[in-house]
Amino acid sequence: MRLFTRLLVLLSFMSGSLHAAELELWHAHQARAFIEQVVENFTKETGVTVNITPFAPAKVKGELLLGAASGLTPDVVLVPSDFLGLHNELKLTALNSEWNDPALDESARQTTVIAGRQYGVPIIQGNHLMMFYNKKYIPQPAASWKQLAAQQKELKQRAVKAIGWNYGEMYWFVPFLGAFDGWPMDSDKVTLNTPAMIKALNFYRSLSDQGLVPKGCNYDCAQGQFLSGEYAYSINGDWAYSDFKKELGDSLGVALLPTIDGKPLKPMSSSFVLAFPRMQEKSETAEKLKTLARFFQQAENQRYIYEQYRLLPVNDTVFSQIRDNAKGDEKVILEQLALTKAMPSEPAMAITWEALAKGYKRFMDHGYSAEKAAAYMQSLADRELKKYQGK
Repeated sequence: MRLFTRLLVLLSFMSGSLHAAELELWHAHQARAFIEQVVENFTKETGVTVNITPFAPAKVKGELLLGAASGLTPDVVLVPSDFLGLHNELKLTALNSEWNDPALDESARQTTVIAGRQYGVPIIQGNHLMMFYNKKYIPQPAASWKQLAAQQKELKQRAVKAIGWNYGEMYWFVPFLGAFDGWPMDSDKVTLNTPAMIKALNFYRSLSDQGLVPKGCNYDCAQGQFLSGEYAYSINGDWAYSDFKKELGDSLGVALLPTIDGKPLKPMSSSFVLAFPRMQEKSETAEKLKTLARFFQQAENQRYIYEQYRLLPVNDTVFSQIRDNAKGDEKVILEQLALTKAMPSEPAMAITWEALAKGYKRFMDHGYSAEKAAAYMQSLADRELKKYQGK
């Protein structure tokens, strides 16, 4: 029902009955204020008005797919770069180099390229997990999971839980897979049935078995309950930093994710991109959208987004300046970024996420061994990928 309501709103917008805005933008970023401010400045400078609609990150993909299937999509979306793997389903328009600022970082641009074609414009990069902690409870953050487990007893005596994160969400599981030298995809091949997957599943479950993290922990553990002081640590993304800093001030600490037997966790990194679902090239709307994309990439806007929200720029010059002068939290954020691996944007990644989640659930809730769960993930991904490819 909520999806249907959203579509009715968009339909009304497109017919001009609700807004006089010239462009419609949907996004799913927690730090929505940076989008609103940059868009406001864009309107002041160009006179082009933009209506902004935020979505919960877990819901936006379904909303976009439904909209694309119904022929009702916004002019522009701001989404993680892996969404571009669904460029056919979302009816995204391929772009040429005119959409890119000359200072656009090439590694960021590559997150938007699939089979040699660019389907989006990156505006921030990173989007990676790290560990936050409350200095009221933790004077020195744990460098390993063993150290964190050792801190648990004292925290319990203070009626504080050790650590919370979105435990059942696979984006949070993947760094543990990376610590065992595994990864969901190798080039364009799905790689789930591996010794690394088996080790990662068993280790991951051991953390909840020993009570370090509640099995039912969701995003509220990593956000609201951390801010309220229920948890000493949180694993969350760079997108949460500005909210955390605003609420906790000097009590907020940032640290690298804990190691496993000396091996670092390897979270995914990606970019957030502007993509264009129903754009007619060489139209007046296309020119406005191109101007918007270039505006987000301008050095002064990239610097503003970083200074206010600590979201990493895609402007190579601005990024280099930040890196060369980083200290404190900034330095830790960049050190964690250096330990990441790029999230694949291939179409197969969407299938891989589903296979991971279903195999994980069978492992955690339905008695599958790690070996059986890994094999199930792989067979499910292979089967669905064949369907997608029409084989």
